[in-house]
Amino acid sequence: MNIISTLSSVFTFFFLIIILSYYVLLFIKRKKGHIEKNFSSITVIIPAHNEERYIDDCIKSVLDADFNGEKEIIVIDDGSSDKTADIVSNYEKKGIIFLRSKHEGKSASINKALKKAKGELIAIVDGDSVIHKDSLVHMTKAISEKDVVGTTGVIKVKNRNRLVCMWVHIEQLYNSLMRLLFTKINANISTPGPLSVYRKESLMNVGGFSTDGFSEDLDITIKLIRDGGKVVFVEKAQAETNMPYRAEWFFKQRSRFARGMLKIFKKHISLNTTAIDLYTLPLWVFGYLQAVIMGSINIYQIVSGYYTYFLSKGIIMNGLAARFFLEWFSIVGFVKWIFNIVTGVSPLTLIAAIGILSTLLTYPLYMIAIIKFDKKIDFRHIIPIFFMFPFWFLIMIIYIIWVPELFRKKQHNIWTKKTT
Repeated sequence: MNIISTLSSVFTFFFLIIILSYYVLLFIKRKKGHIEKNFSSITVIIPAHNEERYIDDCIKSVLDADFNGEKEIIVIDDGSSDKTADIVSNYEKKGIIFLRSKHEGKSASINKALKKAKGELIAIVDGDSVIHKDSLVHMTKAISEKDVVGTTGVIKVKNRNRLVCMWVHIEQLYNSLMRLLFTKINANISTPGPLSVYRKESLMNVGGFSTDGFSEDLDITIKLIRDGGKVVFVEKAQAETNMPYRAEWFFKQRSRFARGMLKIFKKHISLNTTAIDLYTLPLWVFGYLQAVIMGSINIYQIVSGYYTYFLSKGIIMNGLAARFFLEWFSIVGFVKWIFNIVTGVSPLTLIAAIGILSTLLTYPLYMIAIIKFDKKIDFRHIIPIFFMFPFWFLIMIIYIIWVPELFRKKQHNIWTKKTT
């Protein structure tokens, strides 16, 4: 067995173990704690940088959101160069507190707003997102439980009519399902920017949001859990966010995610006995390694296969070449693989069986997420599911590109967005 086959076998085996662990968590019920405190005030912080396309809808959704108590709204403009400030200033007469700062980054902006916030609870809602009317109510109920210091909810993609955003929407639903599962063992380390709620006292106890690293949502959640708190997923709380749909925007966002994740590994991986140390963080490290190694192997297999069977013979594209790529980049190749094994064309080895089983168990998780959170299935779900590999492949390539980030000492939490 050559090194490529060995690596593929090892990662496929561990991937199967991880997928099986998700199914175990599906059948575990989270134990809810008793109500420790009833919160009567909340401050919603909306950090914004060049959000002229979306900030109006964001503010309206927060204004309309129900809350049983006093609701304060702070919008902080982090050095926008577009019309964000002009739009927000129109809402000051409605009681919105508007803060402006030079371009220092998302975490620095949130921390400035925290110093002004009067609420017992702090909600973070990104300027390109909208929240559902009852989301704050459901999250407040959950965070009132003993030891719960942070909450998050379902994140959907608002502009999923854009091509790449169909895939991103499926990804976000899947990520929401993962947060639901991880919450059951207090192993969720993600409170995404489109919607999260924290106890203000707990945020201040851990020093607020770190400006060292792009993934401030992961960093703050890990710090809260290490401080003894619980961070829970609230299924009834939902937000919709606008995702980048142009190639350049998408690449910048995913590069920030990849670089931020590597920083989290360097900063927080430790030998400890909490669920995040024994399960979540090792799982995320494995996921990154799998993307880099399996992505490299897949690139080699695709390029070498295309060269051997087509390019070396002077064929750039024909029907067989098109089928070659279709089988690689869609579910067709997996179906053909199973068919060949069933008909005896390909041997049924232990590794093949593990690969088939792990893949067969992965797709139902996507379907569970879709049905659970979208309550229906339409063509914008089916197309990404059928052609999921190209999206995974693109993410793998971005992960590979940013491996050198491991060797950089500093990573400042600065976001950049173009207005057009």
